[in-house]
Order: sequence, then structure tokens, then C-alpha cells
Amino acid sequence: MDLETYIRQRARNLNISLSQLCREAGISRQTLYEAWSLSGKYPSLNTLVNIAYTLKVHPLRLLQLLFGDQELPETIKSIPGDRSAFVGDITYPDGEYVMPGETFTKVWAIQNIGEVAWEGRSLICQDDELIVFSNAGDELCLAQQLIPTEAIIPIPYTPPGQTIEIAAEFTAPDSPGTVMSYWKMVNSEGNFCYSKSKGLWVKVTIITPTRSAQGEILEEE
Repeated sequence: MDLETYIRQRARNLNISLSQLCREAGISRQTLYEAWSLSGKYPSLNTLVNIAYTLKVHPLRLLQLLFGDQELPETIKSIPGDRSAFVGDITYPDGEYVMPGETFTKVWAIQNIGEVAWEGRSLICQDDELIVFSNAGDELCLAQQLIPTEAIIPIPYTPPGQTIEIAAEFTAPDSPGTVMSYWKMVNSEGNFCYSKSKGLWVKVTIITPTRSAQGEILEEE
């Protein structure tokens, strides 16, 4: 799949036009066309980040499509003494029930257990949808996912030893089932802080409402 096809598919899935995509990303239509046509030069990193943010995907996904089979240079450099620890789920622990289409807020608690202050960092969504086309050319989404309100969440300045809470708002899909969303910390340059870490995640179970004999809506387990 090339970059143009992916951007068009993702925009359709989010129900936004290319014109709206450009407005929200702060770019012109010409800049968008040049980004995927590679007419003499590669798009700027800032352009790709703005497009990715609007499409609610990680910028690395667009970079992978932009460079195709070319191997990207290694940009992940760990900082000696930089460490983090997961403290706990403040809200919505793994397996918590939510209703179809419900909007909820997941809160994680993490601690800076290293010797390096966290400054200019963010938590970035790592999810990507699996989409295929039928023989008739119709777009099919193979797996519904949680939709984050924001794909990039700023992390406040955090000195060594401090514990912080990070909140992310999600909208559940319409179909029942168990869904997950993965998140990782990046630095101010967009590089992963802990490349070997699994990061943070939210895992909830979507249930459908049922009615009792008296007409009351009950939650189905």
C-alpha cells in the first residue's frame, strides 16, 4: 500500500474529507498532493506529523509507507539512567465493561524511577487499523478498535522519583468484543524513550444491553 492510498482510506474511515484533513493539519491541498507524489523531494517531518496527528496514527506509520521497503535509519537512542515504572490503573483496569459507542477516560499512573527528568515528552497511540478491500472494491474494516480523542498526549515535566497520572479519552466501537489500545512514550524529537518496553495499554470489553421482563435495561456479562 502506498502513502496516498493509506491517507485516503484512513480519512474515509474517520469520515473526513481531504479538504478537512488539510484544514485540521494546517497544510494546503498542494502540500498534501506533493507529500504522497514525491515530486522531486520528500515532505517535511512537520508535515507528516501534522497529517498523522489529524489521522490519529503514529507518524512512523506514514514514514514506513513513504520510504516503502527502504530501511529507515536507527534513531532510537536510550539515555543512561532514564527509566520508568508502571504504578497502576487508576480507572478502567483490564477487562472493564463498557457499552457500545461509550466515551470513557482511562487513567494510568507511572513513575519516573530513573535519574533523568522527563521534559517535552508525549504518550503516542500505537494503534493501526487493519483494512482490506472486497472483490467489489468495498472497504472492509477487519477489526473495530477504540478511537482515542487525542492520538498524542503531552506528559508534564516529571523529575526523578515523581509519580504522575496520564488520562486518555476513548470512544468504544459499536460491536461487542474485547478491544485494546497501545501507547508508548516518545521524547521531544518523536523518538521512543523505551524501545524495548511494551508501553501502556487499555483493554476493555464491549457488552450489549439487554432488557429485563419489566423493560429495564440490564448489562450483559
